[in-house]
Amino acid sequence: MDYPWAEFFHLGLVVQAFFPQARERKGPALEITRKLAADPFFQALEISGVEGPALRKELAQVVRASGKTLVFSGGSYCRAGGHNLHDLEENKRGKAIHHVKEIIDEAHDYGCRVLYVMGFEAPSPQDCERAREYFAGSLAELSFYARGKNPSAPLAVSVENFDRLTDTPFLFGPTLQFVGMLRDLRRQNPNLGLTFDTSHILQLKEDLASTFSRVQDVIAHIHLSNCLIKDRSSPFYGDKHPPYGLPGSEIGIAELSGFFRKLKAQGYFSRAFPTGKPVLSLEVITPPGRTPGETLAEAKEAFQKAWAEVEQK
Repeated sequence: MDYPWAEFFHLGLVVQAFFPQARERKGPALEITRKLAADPFFQALEISGVEGPALRKELAQVVRASGKTLVFSGGSYCRAGGHNLHDLEENKRGKAIHHVKEIIDEAHDYGCRVLYVMGFEAPSPQDCERAREYFAGSLAELSFYARGKNPSAPLAVSVENFDRLTDTPFLFGPTLQFVGMLRDLRRQNPNLGLTFDTSHILQLKEDLASTFSRVQDVIAHIHLSNCLIKDRSSPFYGDKHPPYGLPGSEIGIAELSGFFRKLKAQGYFSRAFPTGKPVLSLEVITPPGRTPGETLAEAKEAFQKAWAEVEQK
């Protein structure tokens, strides 16, 4: 089968979104990844790793043999373990940095080109500036560590900013504000970048196209995700990453194809990345009543229809 988008970018998927068992970093994650690694529809995989040297060795063999571009999903790892890189308690922040260094080592063993992390909820307003300074310091330390692992082609450490729809907003929300900090850090830490998540941009009430245009120079990779933000009573409200085209949601086939055309017009597919070609990953959280396989098949179909619209114009 022909995969025409592969001329422009590597299509990936966020494994642990579709397959919740993979979040546990146990044997099922290995078997799920083994199956996905054999699927030529995807040229990239975003994985969350496994625990234990034997499983890690086997996973490394699987993903390296696949020839796919690899991204390590460190955000879910940080969240699950409570590894807060802007913790106000120095001892806790130091432990968080230590744990992320461990997954930098793990990502290096798998052959990953990008590892992304995240910030947590904001502390009290009077402490936010100090928390931002701590996070910047953590990122600089992690970036330096990653460069030391492979100086000639270092792992990119990327950061995903989040929404502010809840009563406990995240420390890093508005994209332009956060990217300002990233640009300052990148003067000394060029392997830092932004994970541009389409759902998070829309949850922040930002315009997708114009925000992309203003921050594309720092983007390390992209998550193609949907959100529902108009109906607070919906079970899909907020950061639930529902299927593309869900009634009442923000991103369907037309919005995907429009975003792809924007990227193409802006020259994004011609830029140099740590991953070679840029990585755009499908990210849908399997909803109740659906299986991961069904959800993945629906996401593939929506993507194909969206890309077909791009080719027709």
